[in-house]
Amino acid sequence: MRLPIASLSGVLAVLFAHAALAAPGDKEANQGINAARGGFCKRAIPLLESAEGQRHRPSSAVPLADCYAKQGELLKASEIYHTVASEKREPGYTGRDVVAITSAKKKAAQLDARIPTLVVTPAEPYAGLVVEINGEPIGDPSTPQRFDPGKPLSVVARADGYEELSQKITLKEKQRRELKLRLKPKPGAAKPAEKPVAAKPPEKKPAEKPVAAKPAEKPVAKKPPEKKPQKPVAKKPPEKKPTKPVAKTPPEKPAEDEPRVAAGPDEKAKPQVEMPEPTPPDEMPAPTPPARRKQRNVWLGAGFRGFFVPQVMFELFGEGGRHAFFPGGDVSLSTRLGSFDLVFSVAYARFRLQETPFLPNGHPDTDYEIIESDLQALQADARLVWNIPLDRDERFAFRVGAGVGVGWMFMGELYRTQAYPGDAVPGDQSTFVPGDPYRYKKCRGPNNPEGSFRYCNQLDYDADHYPGYAEPSWFTRPKGKPQGLKPVVYPWLLFPELGLSFRPWDRVAFDLRVGASVTGPLGALGIRFAL
Repeated sequence: MRLPIASLSGVLAVLFAHAALAAPGDKEANQGINAARGGFCKRAIPLLESAEGQRHRPSSAVPLADCYAKQGELLKASEIYHTVASEKREPGYTGRDVVAITSAKKKAAQLDARIPTLVVTPAEPYAGLVVEINGEPIGDPSTPQRFDPGKPLSVVARADGYEELSQKITLKEKQRRELKLRLKPKPGAAKPAEKPVAAKPPEKKPAEKPVAAKPAEKPVAKKPPEKKPQKPVAKKPPEKKPTKPVAKTPPEKPAEDEPRVAAGPDEKAKPQVEMPEPTPPDEMPAPTPPARRKQRNVWLGAGFRGFFVPQVMFELFGEGGRHAFFPGGDVSLSTRLGSFDLVFSVAYARFRLQETPFLPNGHPDTDYEIIESDLQALQADARLVWNIPLDRDERFAFRVGAGVGVGWMFMGELYRTQAYPGDAVPGDQSTFVPGDPYRYKKCRGPNNPEGSFRYCNQLDYDADHYPGYAEPSWFTRPKGKPQGLKPVVYPWLLFPELGLSFRPWDRVAFDLRVGASVTGPLGALGIRFAL
């Protein structure tokens, strides 16, 4: 962007003034700050550490903490943020230092929420319990301990009379993990602990048993007057013997073909029923297989589908951007053509993008804009899907396919607004320098706030990109201007599509599918009903 001569001379005067008053560590600090803003933290960290070692400044300490946080060293970053946030403005601090102190408070709170914690909870009280994490003992295991995410932790626990326990874990960002501690007693130490408790009850019980046993034996001794020897009365059994000759009917055992029939007075009638001889296994007829499930040719379906656009797709066209997910749904009608399904679908998708900084390729940092959208689209497409059965009845099937279609953005707008560094101090031109684009704010108008004329201006193609500006469509773009990025009608292509179908009932099937489309990776889950 072009600058007024007076403003340019003012900027040069400020730069020369800073160079003339440079103090120890300022050179390394400026180089490190610029490298951190450009995303080159490996280069920035040693420069900023050297600058802080020579002379502390909040304006260099905060970028150093930012780089620590990007590299996963959250504990270091948190310590620096809290230290800077607790500082007060001192003589010699510049506007950048004041902005750094203010931003450190907010960054400290945001970073603390990302730091994972670990709590070690003993399952029961253990005498002489000592817990070490990475070789360092911790005082109170039940107090949450903070650690950097993604780094392996070695937890070792010892207690008197128990075996040592060792476990390795890795925490993730924002994770709040509780580790239940259960120690196994040593074989030699477990027995003596059980004797005093278990010995007393058994001693009382044997003393009671003999008392109960003696009276129990006396009535048994009274049995000698065996009145039962009156076995003359038991002569009745011999009376039953005459019935045994009746049981001599076993001579009729020539009907031994029926061994399963019990002997009795009705035996004469039973032999008259002839049982069929069992069929030998070799002559048994083969079981008929169950009929295959009937194939259904026409299906009506509905389901959810969404598109995920990773930040790398924004980076193909410039800097900035963010991960975005666009949800939607569809209704489909499919028909079977041999091993293929021809599917016709009508879908809806909401392309809502929250405020996102973006800078086109080849443009200076002063051309950063904040883009957002509330676009909504309807889409019609046709897909050809090949079914690969995974079982006899096609209960499970693997599906491979592709599709083409067309989309129509029927509602919503795409908004673009010029932006300026969020850490800048209004009225101080020296603070309007490149920074973290995700902290940029919307310009309220030309040179509004004051001092932002390099970012908020009326000199380039985006001269009118202020709050409320909506991007024109491909068909209403102004002549001679590069505007008109809002899509109205767009082509749609899906290739390949991979999926898995589950058909638990004859007329119901569930489909899970993923694929690559021109609007981003697609994921869908739906249900179909046979007509």
